Amino acid sequence: MVRPCETDAVSVVLLKTNITRLTAKAIHAAGYHLHTIEHLSVMDAPNLEHVAVEDLTKMPRLKSFFITQAPRLQRLAPLPALPELRTFMVTTSGLLEVPSLSHVHDHHRKRSNSTLSYLQAIDLEGNHIKRLPAHALRVRADQVSLNYNLLEEVPAHAFKNAQISKLSFRGNPNLRRLDDLAFAGNLLLRQLDLSNTAITSLPTKGLEKLETLKIERTPSLKYIPSIYEFQNLERAHLTHHFHCCAFAFPERHNPARHALYETQLAIMAQRCGKDKSGSNKSRRSLPTEDITEMSTVTVDYSEEDETTTNSEEYDGWSDQQYFSDSSSFETNDYFHPPVNNTFGVPLFAECGNFSKSRRKVECSPLPDALNPCEDVMGWAWLRASVWFVVAAAVVGNVAVLLVLLTNHTELTVPRFLMCHLAFSDLCTGLYLFMLAVVDLRSYGEFFNYAYDWQYGTGCKVAGFLSVFSGQLSVYTLTIVTLERWFAITYAIYLERRITLSAAAKIMLGGWTFSLLMAGLPLAGVSDYSSTSICLPVESKNVGVAVYQGSLFATNAIAWVTIVICYVQIYRSLGGGGEKYGGRGAAAAAERRIANKMALLIGTDLLCWAPVAFFGVTALAGVPLVDVSHGKVLLVFFYPLNACANPFLYAILTKQYRKDLLTLIARTGKCNWLIEKYKLGTPPPTAHTNPSMPAPLLPLVDYQRSQSQVKENGEAML
Repeated sequence: MVRPCETDAVSVVLLKTNITRLTAKAIHAAGYHLHTIEHLSVMDAPNLEHVAVEDLTKMPRLKSFFITQAPRLQRLAPLPALPELRTFMVTTSGLLEVPSLSHVHDHHRKRSNSTLSYLQAIDLEGNHIKRLPAHALRVRADQVSLNYNLLEEVPAHAFKNAQISKLSFRGNPNLRRLDDLAFAGNLLLRQLDLSNTAITSLPTKGLEKLETLKIERTPSLKYIPSIYEFQNLERAHLTHHFHCCAFAFPERHNPARHALYETQLAIMAQRCGKDKSGSNKSRRSLPTEDITEMSTVTVDYSEEDETTTNSEEYDGWSDQQYFSDSSSFETNDYFHPPVNNTFGVPLFAECGNFSKSRRKVECSPLPDALNPCEDVMGWAWLRASVWFVVAAAVVGNVAVLLVLLTNHTELTVPRFLMCHLAFSDLCTGLYLFMLAVVDLRSYGEFFNYAYDWQYGTGCKVAGFLSVFSGQLSVYTLTIVTLERWFAITYAIYLERRITLSAAAKIMLGGWTFSLLMAGLPLAGVSDYSSTSICLPVESKNVGVAVYQGSLFATNAIAWVTIVICYVQIYRSLGGGGEKYGGRGAAAAAERRIANKMALLIGTDLLCWAPVAFFGVTALAGVPLVDVSHGKVLLVFFYPLNACANPFLYAILTKQYRKDLLTLIARTGKCNWLIEKYKLGTPPPTAHTNPSMPAPLLPLVDYQRSQSQVKENGEAML
């Protein structure tokens, strides 16, 4: 073995070692001169439990200290003064708390800023750190990484009197709490990474000089502070689209703070105007309090601080991974000594360069087609229209349910089915009502409420109601149509009629299917939180695309079935009176029946066809409308059946009016209305059986033969 010269700098690498204690004696026994060591690395040390940190002082030239894959190493004593140390890394080991590094450069603290020593990198990634002791990181460092640990909170003044340029907590899934003063006292922080954590809020004290903020894949963050809290922010990589809306529209995000900013802007403009008109000065001194809130003013310093460097030097930080190897920090000196008293020295505004334009922040993810920076309803006319739709859907279906459920007549299959149809359509009305209420409460500043709505219980309930009601309504309409077709086709075979018990089993299947389709997004298949209208419209993978395709397919199959059945019913009734030459009461009744069938099919087509068409194009990857315009479909087309069904299938029928008057008569009031109805009702003819109404009235039994239907159709419609 060739021993190194006592004057040469050496790098010591202990690979796959079985040592339990790392001491100067052990290193010396390996044949190294301690005072020549500049880089000390211990890799894959499964038995290492203790590091004699006091022995590191025997290595006066030590610049980097690196330990990795030492699972039994749980604690390190406070490091002593190591004036030449630039890189300290303990990764993928068993550390339970951050070791104290506050004394590493103690003997240099009294020197001038230009000669102060600093650490290029502190990397404690991949340990089991749960605790961040106070003052443990009271250091001057360019980069500090606490990534992928088990931290639960960052306490107040954790970095007091520290000068850290880049700080990362990425991948701490248990990190939920940041104290309001967590970053207070850090004199230099320019880049902060809190991605993949569980924080719910972001304190701003100590982040005034922040240039880059990364909080990606952190859905728990509810609210982003105002842009006025970040005086130097240039880039923000966030989780939610609506957080970028807050930066784009500060006047709506924080009206009070924006009003203060506008006031100060006016003061600045006034002073610059007076300066130009009253003297030949091109720049004037401004009090500190007028500058601290000004985020759009171009500011020049009276003397350029020699330690200030261009922020472009930081551009690579957001793209690179922390501390891939220790040697990379020797050639990339990112550390900047602090600019002292940024707002404490006289500042001068160049009035010729005075700008009133809003400061731009490069923010992602940008608002997109699914999450635009707008209110739930978007347009004023849409906001007003939705209340009329809600009123029609809710009032109409409640009226149907009220009459059907309180009537003491025998429960028939058509009545039973109509109860289910009215209930499903009522759920659609309730869904739209929830959207309308949220839109009213968050008018003008929805992105401030977006988190609580989209990720709260309200949006999940609304989305569940929407999918459940849509599927159950389509299913019930299909069964109602099939029951009509079956009753007319086999009118003379009374024993073949659908029984109430059979109808109950059929509807049980419909409820099961509808609950399943509505519950899948709650179980992780698609997501109700992807947009403000709480519909599972975002396609993230093949499973979600299959789910969404199933929703469209069931609607398409149901509509085709309904159309075929109504065409068959129409043909079985004689094709609009053609059999009778287009004359007589039967022909007129057939024409009215045909018109009603056309109306039923038309409302179904208007309800499902636009939604299905644009939905299929979206699934195919070529969406023709965004969510903003899709809301028109939501308000005017999607709930069309919910508004029309109670009138077409119940309220406008004579049987419903009869049941309603029966209910009124039981109250003993409005007798004049009942008498008027009786006087206006013609007596039954010899060929009319009042107990057998027309086949298109689902609330009563059908005619026993097609001939009876034709003869009495006009009287019953």
